[in-house]
This record gives sequence, structure tokens and C-alpha cells, in this order.
Amino acid sequence: MPKFIIQDSSGIRREFPLPTGMTTIGRSPDNILVLENPGVSRQHARVTVADDGSVVVEDLQSHNGTFLNGQPVSGPTPLKHRDVLQAGATVLVYDEFDTDGGTRACQDGPPTYDLDFLRATMESLVANVGRVLRGKDEVIRMVVMGLVSDGHVLIEDVPGVGKTMLARALAKSLRGDYKRIQFTPDMLPTDITGVNVYDERTNGFVFTPGPIFANVVLADEINRGTPRTQSSLLECMSEAMVTVDGLPHVLPKPFFVVATQNPVDFHGTYPLPEAQLDRFLMRLRMGYPEAAVEQDILTSQAERHPINDITYVVRSTDIVQCQALVRTIHVSDRVKDFIVALAQATREHTALAYGCSPRGSLALMRVAQTRAVFQGRDYVLPADVRDVARAVLSHRLPLKFQARAQWSDSEEVVEGILNSLPIEKWEKA
Repeated sequence: MPKFIIQDSSGIRREFPLPTGMTTIGRSPDNILVLENPGVSRQHARVTVADDGSVVVEDLQSHNGTFLNGQPVSGPTPLKHRDVLQAGATVLVYDEFDTDGGTRACQDGPPTYDLDFLRATMESLVANVGRVLRGKDEVIRMVVMGLVSDGHVLIEDVPGVGKTMLARALAKSLRGDYKRIQFTPDMLPTDITGVNVYDERTNGFVFTPGPIFANVVLADEINRGTPRTQSSLLECMSEAMVTVDGLPHVLPKPFFVVATQNPVDFHGTYPLPEAQLDRFLMRLRMGYPEAAVEQDILTSQAERHPINDITYVVRSTDIVQCQALVRTIHVSDRVKDFIVALAQATREHTALAYGCSPRGSLALMRVAQTRAVFQGRDYVLPADVRDVARAVLSHRLPLKFQARAQWSDSEEVVEGILNSLPIEKWEKA
């Protein structure tokens, strides 16, 4: 049954299951969903759930209006998963939990979990997010690869190029829980992981989960949090669990962190430590759009944002199956030899403070397996490893101070190492 997740001005959250038929919303006790808020009219809005699962909302000529994703509702308007409805100071998030209206990559019923299913799932995610983020198909593809590879992704670039929007669009394309954490210098670790609160009714402490308990977590501007706060993500990202007061709390599956950060030379930033960077499977950059793409962005967002027009195409349980399927992609000994040779070359390079760890080698293999699926293969080639090496390795390899005059960044070093290791040697092995 679909539901509303309701939060009023006092911050109290509750859930309201939406039954089939009409549900009136307003301040009057005669309504099915009563919102005790001065900004809500006596008869404010009406939500209709049809027999086929489609849901529409319409405003009942309320005094302050009804807003859907920031836009006023003027007539019957369909609701989609994760849409935000606002009535006065009350926010209602629509959760399409048990319905499956419209076209989905994964239909109801027991699907056949094979490589065709895996590729179709990834392609549907890329296509859906691509409706929001124009001209960035390769970046979207890499983020989806990070999700399916059961890792986490760091997106670093200047403000305003779509880092946060990419994470939001991915979360809306996936039917699961989504939380956003805006990092600030005054945040504490418990603001992320959760805290034990004393409950007078039980005469004991009850754990209140933090925003990290979600399927997709957006850690926005992560390097604006202090190192103490940043370190609260170490256990979450590596073990998929949180330990509070000595008790472990398991995070939901799938668990995917998309972190964004501004370049380290921006004011008010705290560089991520090496141990934190190593927890990320990949580091990506958005880049500026091309002129024609930017003109298309201006046209498409003249009246409303395209993120309001998408809904989920994949279920979170299917992502868990996809993560298991990726591990069945064949990796031959010659490909493993190429990965080891690449890792060894980073350890011997004079420009790097230290080289790639075994965790980095495993990450390289895992992402290469996912890359092979995108290419329609059930086996990995050395070219797959080469194509993802810069995104997987560069953030793990700090430059020596004296090498910064010759090399602009570690990505350039990785590019030089790849050029010194022609893949033809391992393709013919």
C-alpha cells in the first residue's frame, strides 16, 4: 500500500497509508487525513488512489495552495515515488512502497536473475537519471557501476555542475530509503550515526537512528565537516554497520554513499584523510557541460525541473541481487596479472608517496567486472581495467611534495603508468 511520510512544523514524523479511493486532506476533523496546522485549510486537498495503483492529487481551492515539488497544484496531478507534497507548513513525502504503476525495469513477480537482468537494470538506471542530468552519460554510468559494485562514490568538482542533482536523481530512480546529510563544521558524529535517548516509558535508553540508516545516502559537501565528523563514516562505509555505546546496528541493504565535495582549495573545507578516501570505490568529476547541452538545460528547466518528472525504475531488493551477479563475472589469470602489474607500478613510481593497496586492487577488479556487463560480456578484458583505473586509483595515490612541479595530480600519474603498460601484452597472454 502506498503511503505518506508526514512531517509537520514541529518536526514530528508519522506515516499514513493511502487506501484505495479518495482521501481528503485538511484541518477539519471530517477529513480522512487531518493536518492540525494553521496554514492548512479545512478542506485542503484530495488524493485519489485508483484500482490500477495510479495516484493523483488535486487542490480543493485551499487558501494557501497545495505544492508538489515546489510547483502549485492547479488540477489533477499524478504522484510519483519520492514526490514532495506541501500543505501549509506540513510536508508529505509520497512513498510508492507496494505499488508498481507505469513502466518498470523490474516487474512484479519473481524475475530471472541473470546477466541480461543485470545489464537491463543498470541501463534503465542510466537512462532514467540521464533524463535529469543532460550530457553526462559516462559519469552517470560510473556512479551506477559504483552502486552495483557494492561500493561508494565521491564526486569532486566546483559548485553548481550537478553533483547533488545526480545523487538525488539516482535515489529517486531506486525504490528505497533516501537521506541527505548536509555537512557543516558544527556537526557531531551522532548527528549522522544516531544516539541513545532515555525513554521514561521503558525506564531505559532507546536507539534513535541517524540519517545514515538509508539505502542511498547523499553526504553533501562532505569536506565541510570536521575530521571528527568525517570519521563517523569510516565504519559505516567499510562494515555497513554502526556501533553506538558498544552495540552494533546493521545498516540496510543495499547501502550506497554518494559524497560530494568542493575542491580542497575552497574556503571552509577540511581535506579528507587518506583512510577516508580509501573507503570510496571511485572518485569522479562532473566537468562543465558543452555549449549545446547547456542550452538544452536552460530550455528544459525554463518552467520546471526534470527531476519532478521521473520515478523509480528499480527496486532496492533487485540491486542486492545485481551486486551478487557482478561477482560471477569471469576474471581470467591474465587480467589479474594486469591488475597486479598496475598496482605494483604505482608502488614503485617515484612521484607517489605510496602505492595502491590490495583493497585498491580488489576495487579495480570489481569495477572492471561491472564495466564488462555494460559492454555485454560475462568476462573481463584488460581494456575494462584500463578504462576504470583512473577513477578507481587516483584518489588513493597521494603525490610527493617535490613531484608536484612535474605532475599536476595523481590522475596524470596513473595515465602515465597506463601508457607504460600496453594492454596488448596481457591480451595475448
